[in-house]
Amino acid sequence: MKQLHIACLGDSLTYGYGVRKEETWVFLAGLELVPTVVLHNHGLNGDTTTGMLKRLHAGILPLRPDAVMLMGGANDIAFDGSAAPARANIPTMAHSVAERGIIPLIGIPPPYIPSPREEWGSLSDLLKAAAAYDAYAGWLRNFCASSGYQPVDFRTCFEEQVKRDKATLDSYFFDGLHFNAKGHQVLAACMVATVSFLWRGD
Repeated sequence: MKQLHIACLGDSLTYGYGVRKEETWVFLAGLELVPTVVLHNHGLNGDTTTGMLKRLHAGILPLRPDAVMLMGGANDIAFDGSAAPARANIPTMAHSVAERGIIPLIGIPPPYIPSPREEWGSLSDLLKAAAAYDAYAGWLRNFCASSGYQPVDFRTCFEEQVKRDKATLDSYFFDGLHFNAKGHQVLAACMVATVSFLWRGD
């Protein structure tokens, strides 16, 4: 049986900041998808899409994975107050991946709750950034629809899970920005459902 390898490129939401490796969505989804699909975690805490673009060409494309999962933009918006860099870099990365016969998967990032942590609030207007982040998620959906690339819509998965659990969104975070183990379980289930559907060819 041929194994399909997916490189998951992103920031702290992919790396799994604040939780153990065994609790991250990449690890959990990988457990569900083996032996058919193998996931590789290339998340880097604090990375921007500019950093992701560099890492894609330097370290990931040479590995020739079957697919590359791209999810970033939160730090671009938090640090610069604008999604413009991410709106340029995500398409550049996706097109570079597709041109090499590799499948690009586009992560639609879940929402976050502006954190009360003083040290983060001093670096960014988190309320303004949250609104820009929401708009960016909508832009990513439109990009996927127009380009034909496969979205992994973590945002919709979270909205649906919150309704099913009759819970509040903050129960999936440990600091308002990063997910706890429960949040990573939601991300993992979303990834598994998308990838399974994709490779079944339904």
